[in-house]
Amino acid sequence: MIWHNSSMHVLNFFHKVLKSKIGHISLLIAVFGLIVTEMGIHTGLLQGVFWRILATGFEAGTIGALADWFAVSALFHKIPLPLVGRHTDIIVKNRGKLTEAIVELVTTKWLSSEIIHQKLRGVGMAKGIFALLQKPKNMGLAMDFIRYLLFRLVDNMDNPQVIGFVKSSFRRQVEKVDIANPLGGWLEKMVLDKEHHQIVDRLLWESTKALDEPATRALIQEKLRRVLESYEKLDFLKKAAVKIGKWTGGIDIDLLTDRLLHMAREMADEAKSDREHPLRQKIDQALLELAHRLKEGDASTLAFIDKIKRKALEDQELQAMFRAILRRAKSALEEQLSGNETILMDFIKIKAERLIKEIQEDSGFLLQIDDWMKETIAQLINKYHHEVGNMVRESLLKLDDQALVLQIKEKVGDDLQYIRLNGAVVGGLVGIFIALARLIFLY
Repeated sequence: MIWHNSSMHVLNFFHKVLKSKIGHISLLIAVFGLIVTEMGIHTGLLQGVFWRILATGFEAGTIGALADWFAVSALFHKIPLPLVGRHTDIIVKNRGKLTEAIVELVTTKWLSSEIIHQKLRGVGMAKGIFALLQKPKNMGLAMDFIRYLLFRLVDNMDNPQVIGFVKSSFRRQVEKVDIANPLGGWLEKMVLDKEHHQIVDRLLWESTKALDEPATRALIQEKLRRVLESYEKLDFLKKAAVKIGKWTGGIDIDLLTDRLLHMAREMADEAKSDREHPLRQKIDQALLELAHRLKEGDASTLAFIDKIKRKALEDQELQAMFRAILRRAKSALEEQLSGNETILMDFIKIKAERLIKEIQEDSGFLLQIDDWMKETIAQLINKYHHEVGNMVRESLLKLDDQALVLQIKEKVGDDLQYIRLNGAVVGGLVGIFIALARLIFLY
């Protein structure tokens, strides 16, 4: 077997060499035959009509082989001969015409719009594409492409423009939503079902906390001063009583403030521990009244809710919240898009495989995809068909003269050698025929 393979390689090598050199060989045989027969005839070694006819055949074969050698060589090279030299190097001299001829041939014959459209009509592209996608290697490539697209999208999630878009979209949705009626129903149900105590406890705790703030104390003191000033303005006796009280220490604004704050703290502490406390009942009654106004669409209450919504939407902390949410989402998604083995990519792969299978079983949908793809490709062909010619033209123009000639030689050079062989053979046969005709008709 090894010997057989080696023999085949050797035969193929000699066949290739013989094929590329057969023109030269035919010319050498014709010239060698002419020299040998002519020398033999003139020296008397070869006598008789046969040798003269054979010599004439070799002579005509030499002329034919030389003529065809010149013709083939003139295609690729410049031959410096008088008169005929300007008609050589034909490919290089006419490469512009050849280029445009090839472009026209490709665009109007081989790859014309009509031919491409005809070929597309008989091709079921969608079925083949989805069949290819089912192969593990192609599915992996598809997942890589999907992951790349998603990663590029996720990369800009915390962009200020995206944050602004999300915030504005949230604002529009919140502004459109009527929260007054459902909020009123929810608040009423919470109070009636006694599920609001945690909210009230929170309000009382916040109120108690606010009483310890210096601003609260300053506010109460300012209110007390204004009350006393208003009281003094009522008449002379009240003004005198206030003056005497301040002078004797009977009216001490700091002491009154402390007493009021203490009483408020005691009341809040009592209300926190006693759910039947009058203060809690007042709060419950106020919450129920607010719930009724919300459900009935009271104008002042709705205006108050709208004001709260606008202030909340305009709050800088809201933008910071959106930024933080988007950054956390971006980080989580980037982690899931780090490879094809994550939970997210496994989920996408399962869904994609299921979708591909469902589409393959839906012949009607496949036909729709086919029609869409063919129509889209047809539109692209009609729009960019001239680019086919441009690509061919640019490819040819990129080649220098030597490279162009070399490429043509590589493609048709061996076949042109047979033209030279045919010239030698046909020339020899014609020479023999002429010699025979001369012999028959003249002697």
